[in-house]
Amino acid sequence: MRNIAIILAGGSGKRFGADMPKQFLLMAGKRIIEHSIEAFERNAHIDEICVVSNPDFLEETQKIVAQAHYQKVRHVIAGGQERSDSTVNALRLYKAETANLIFHDAVRPLVSQRIIDDVCRALKTQRAVNVTIPSADTLIVRQGDYVKQVPDRRWIERVQTPQGFHVGTIVKAYAEALKDPAFKATDDCGVVTKYLPDVPVFLVAGEERNQKLTYREDLPVLENLYNRSLCQSAETAPSSAAPSAVSAPDSYLREYRQRELRPLQLKMLEMLTTITDILERNNIPYWLEGGTLLGAMRHGGFIPWDDDVDIDILAADTERMKEALRRELPPTMILPDPPAKTPIYKVRDLNSFFVEFADDFRQDYAKGVYVDIFPKVECPSFPRGFTKRIAKGYCRSNSILHKQHYYSWRSVAELFYFGIKRALCGAIWHTASLFFPKGKYVSMMLKNNGCGLMHRKDKLFPLKKVRFEDREFFAPADPDFFLRECFGNWRELPPENQRQVHSIYYDVELL
Repeated sequence: MRNIAIILAGGSGKRFGADMPKQFLLMAGKRIIEHSIEAFERNAHIDEICVVSNPDFLEETQKIVAQAHYQKVRHVIAGGQERSDSTVNALRLYKAETANLIFHDAVRPLVSQRIIDDVCRALKTQRAVNVTIPSADTLIVRQGDYVKQVPDRRWIERVQTPQGFHVGTIVKAYAEALKDPAFKATDDCGVVTKYLPDVPVFLVAGEERNQKLTYREDLPVLENLYNRSLCQSAETAPSSAAPSAVSAPDSYLREYRQRELRPLQLKMLEMLTTITDILERNNIPYWLEGGTLLGAMRHGGFIPWDDDVDIDILAADTERMKEALRRELPPTMILPDPPAKTPIYKVRDLNSFFVEFADDFRQDYAKGVYVDIFPKVECPSFPRGFTKRIAKGYCRSNSILHKQHYYSWRSVAELFYFGIKRALCGAIWHTASLFFPKGKYVSMMLKNNGCGLMHRKDKLFPLKKVRFEDREFFAPADPDFFLRECFGNWRELPPENQRQVHSIYYDVELL
């Protein structure tokens, strides 16, 4: 049977005390509800998603779903006054289906793929499935100001979501419940247990991190859990250039970077805001690039393990960009000239320290936290295969020629072979440029275009603003097209062993 996820987002946030329902608050740069939807969007067992929204925020929920381009969300419907009313509204939509309905609280954003998998597998043989974890605390039954009873903790468990049911089972349970004038429910398995006592409810193991956002104090706890889990994945899968001693799982640097990552990201966000404010004041177009654009569209901000910020400008605006930034940047930030081998501009912070794997400490240059600025040039309309082969060949040769060499026959052979290859690729590129028109594409400069990517200008302009963290920055006109060119299925998280970081060590505030 098909598995249909019902994301219950009808809460009002009364206990939370916020101006808007808590499912719309940001966690790690993205709304709580987005984290929950995406957990089911990524799961291979889920065929369809329905979001049940607070009626007063239905339009906002529809807008979030539309902007995220979720492939599995088929319906966004209004919920009711109580949680059980929201469930009933979803049941009206699916009561004729032969399927499994899997209900999940939108304010449990850290549900794991393992829990969803286990619930879906259990529904192949069970009519009702609950997710629970053991209670670490001793619980009591209270009577007035006194303890009436102390249940045996071995048989007490805490209930989580998702909770799954065959459609016929949950529809029948609610049909019986609605006949009861005293009916009141806080979870759907409780309805089945009370009104269909002959239906066994199978238990799946939950997880401590699958916590519910109920009070204000819960938000930093959830955000910390979220960042910790993803950073740990990134740290155990370092760049191939990283020394093994630095990237070992038990390295103290891993714990340090994990703890300090969010302050680093916020520092970069402030730098990005300062830089783009100057560019906008001076009418210099820019747009989010690469992983920064990916973070904006997939996470609503930084990729949780990322320690890098990239923007693009048109190469024709480079001189104006340099003049404006050097004139208006605060004294704590500078724009050095880039090295000739990598035409990338880096706006550096002078009150911080950022060490990367490729840093050369024999060279005298600023090593603070930075924001990358990539000039994009008009590219001839080469066939894509040609562009990738020539650009990759040139950049590969360039990187070999600029690495540290030692005196050996192999070193001499490398310099000879890759020197000829770089010259040949460069000559082919520049000669071919004479015969192909420009104006349709922009790309990195040849010496920095290691992926051989060309971007269509009609998908880039006119620029539009997208949300990144709690702010808005310019992005390509069609971010989805841009990201598919760069990353393929960009909505899917990469395997844990591909979540790489740039830094070895950083200190966000030296002074």
